[in-house]
Amino acid sequence: MKSSFVYSPIVYYSIVLFFSLALAPFFSYFSYRDQVAKIQPLVLFSLVVPCITALAMIFLSGNKEMIQDFWSRLGLFKIQLNYLAFLVFLMPCIVLLATTISLLFGYSADQFHLAEGFSVMKGWGLLGIFLPLLLAPLIEELGWRGYGVDSLRSHFNLFNTSVIFGILWALWHLPLFFIKGYYQNQLWDLGIIYVINFFVSVFIVAFLMNWIYYHTHRSIPALVLFHCMLNLSSILFRTTPVTKCIATVLLGFVLIIVLIKDHAFFFASTNHS
Repeated sequence: MKSSFVYSPIVYYSIVLFFSLALAPFFSYFSYRDQVAKIQPLVLFSLVVPCITALAMIFLSGNKEMIQDFWSRLGLFKIQLNYLAFLVFLMPCIVLLATTISLLFGYSADQFHLAEGFSVMKGWGLLGIFLPLLLAPLIEELGWRGYGVDSLRSHFNLFNTSVIFGILWALWHLPLFFIKGYYQNQLWDLGIIYVINFFVSVFIVAFLMNWIYYHTHRSIPALVLFHCMLNLSSILFRTTPVTKCIATVLLGFVLIIVLIKDHAFFFASTNHS
């Protein structure tokens, strides 16, 4: 990131969160009346707002360096093997280890079997698979990593950036809890502990994603890959909600190790690109 860049995180996140939270009542109203067709365009719009806002703020800025920087990060995929392994294998390993631990508490080994249906969006058909696994990670990361995270990083160190982004990212997911049949809505029906686990996991993952983002020279494709593996790992197997809580604890340990080993990186006052 260049010193000549002028970011506006307050404007960016105000726009993104306004549209996301403003749509929540409509999500709830139509979903509980089984009018999925009316929800779909609203959900898609909410999904693309971070991306559209980021692109608008980059390309309407008039800053040629910022625009060039964005394009360069789309094609930058020179990742060291250790970080590539982290991107691809962290989440599958965490889920499999959590499942193994859950067996000690009497949970079924059937969790190792592939899920019968991968869709986390009731009534969406194939789009309910394609959207969370491929389209959502691509669109989200063009927004979050295209502008959102860097806008915060221009004002704070990486640790504080990750704290703020983790809270905002979790808040952005809140409207999904109001859509009947969605994964987040099902968590609410299961109990508050699983809702808390979801938000804690989002917060932890925000830290890990930002860490890997700046260690891969701000590669947007790298984060799209990690995001895809994150979503795939969460729906690929018959993982129970309790096992997902165990996975969150394991991710927490991973984050603690990363924070200890790379303490200076998180708390340095200068930007790392």
